[in-house]
Amino acid sequence: MSVYSFTYTLHHVLLLKLLSAFNFDRQRTMHNFLFLATASSQPSERSCIRYDFYKGTTGVHSFEVQSIISDLDKNDLLQSERFALSREGREFYYQVASLLRYERFPEHCMRVALRYQDNLWRINHEVLFNPLFRKAKTGRKIVLPVI
Repeated sequence: MSVYSFTYTLHHVLLLKLLSAFNFDRQRTMHNFLFLATASSQPSERSCIRYDFYKGTTGVHSFEVQSIISDLDKNDLLQSERFALSREGREFYYQVASLLRYERFPEHCMRVALRYQDNLWRINHEVLFNPLFRKAKTGRKIVLPVI
């Protein structure tokens, strides 16, 4: 299967960017990170971003994010032994990275990720104390403030 057999969106490129810049240990950390980044962004920054997050017992889950991760994995852009970009994934990201310069949400994600840098375990811890997460009931959709 070739890299070009899927249709990739800016959401795919954003995940590739995050995985190329930071060492996310698990998929759950990526879900929690994107929730924290989305919750801390201005509604105008995430006008094109449509993630629905559901509260779990130890964090959040997004079916959209999981679908993107599955797309990347099916096309061998992720390593099979750990949650990181493969050589092909890194090469593909370098080809499409310039597409993100026109969006504000990826910039916000990078600022948030730089706050955590090598302490990505804090993401999984801090999501538990987020007010939006705490108000939601387990298994229910977390409602983010709208524009």
